[in-house]
Amino acid sequence: MLFVKLPVRDLPAARAFYEALGFRVEETSSDEGEAAVVLGDELVLALHTRERFAALLPGEAGDPAQAPTVVHTLTADSRADVDDRVARAVAAGGRPGLPAREADARYTGSFADPDGNVWEVVWIDQLHVVN
Repeated sequence: MLFVKLPVRDLPAARAFYEALGFRVEETSSDEGEAAVVLGDELVLALHTRERFAALLPGEAGDPAQAPTVVHTLTADSRADVDDRVARAVAAGGRPGLPAREADARYTGSFADPDGNVWEVVWIDQLHVVN
């Protein structure tokens, strides 16, 4: 399994944002300082209060709203799913990212969550992937 840990300013708001995108929070692994958002069978997004996140680091935690250092990518089942996920993110309080773009056999949309963490959503047309 992969656990991705992100700092958030407002845990209840961040939790609501990811739930609005259709993800489930695992309550048995969540508390007042962390919400475990299940993105898939092998992937959990651990949202931490900034204080809890800082305890994991030897130095100061960065602010992704000022300078994102990673882009998270989720796959989608279709172009419509890409557009839907981005639209739901914006409706739930996220910010739109780059305009949707098409290249080779991919269609990609993007957004930032309320804390500035950048996400891409990509659909890959398996019928046209060049080996």
